[in-house]
Amino acid sequence: MLVNLSHILAKADREKYAIGGFNMTTLESAMAIVEAGEQEKSPIILQISEKTIDYMGLDLAFAIAKTLADGSEVPVCIHFDHGRNFELVQKATDIGFSSVMLDVSKMEKNERIKFVKEFTTRAHHRKITVEAEEDQIGGREDYVDGNRGHFTDPKRAAQFVKETDVDCFAVSIGSTHGKPLPNEELDLDLLKEIDKVVEVPLVLHGASSTDEKVLKEAISLGICKINIDTDLRLAFTRELRRTLKDADIYDPREEMRPSRDEIRDEVIKHIRLFGCDGKA
Repeated sequence: MLVNLSHILAKADREKYAIGGFNMTTLESAMAIVEAGEQEKSPIILQISEKTIDYMGLDLAFAIAKTLADGSEVPVCIHFDHGRNFELVQKATDIGFSSVMLDVSKMEKNERIKFVKEFTTRAHHRKITVEAEEDQIGGREDYVDGNRGHFTDPKRAAQFVKETDVDCFAVSIGSTHGKPLPNEELDLDLLKEIDKVVEVPLVLHGASSTDEKVLKEAISLGICKINIDTDLRLAFTRELRRTLKDADIYDPREEMRPSRDEIRDEVIKHIRLFGCDGKA
């Protein structure tokens, strides 16, 4: 069942749990993510990045996600992750994505609110939800390079959200994209301040391998969507390397299935950690 972000995040915000934004990188990963949601009766945010679109094409990436969403009994949001190529983001809305994320951290600061407001207005007319990131989040993943991350200022965040009318807001509080950086630490006091002044659900990017206790506390302080990508890639690759050691296996389907199962189990682990199991 295809839904947009607001359809599933409003309940998460009220009941203080989070929903995972899981990135698909291959057919197998997309299948595994939705399988995990169905097994746990959890809503799913199936995310597609610009690099995945470059790999398989916009039409095919969406067709895979849409087929899985339409065939699922749990709510599935098809979400464009980290949209910096705004022409491509627009094409995604035209083709049928139910949600998009605008990353405007590279834009001139005085241009951001006007641009996001105009985009959001058009998206809302089509019942498409918009997530936005204004402050660069640390780390490196796909085409995102935020080694000079900038922490979110609560006052500016409140202004940005109010004037743009976005549906959720990605905070920069110390998490990093990709593998965790040394001495990575989330500023939960800052998150608490942001949650006091920002009225829409908050999003945490770069949460792979983050301490579980820290994630649970972040959820209690307003985080309603948590992005997971690197943990899924590591699970896939780890299992594939084990499988390929068996010289008797030469069928690509047999090679891929264990990795697909490993991603499914990794997603299930996060679903339970975030508290969204049984919330479909």
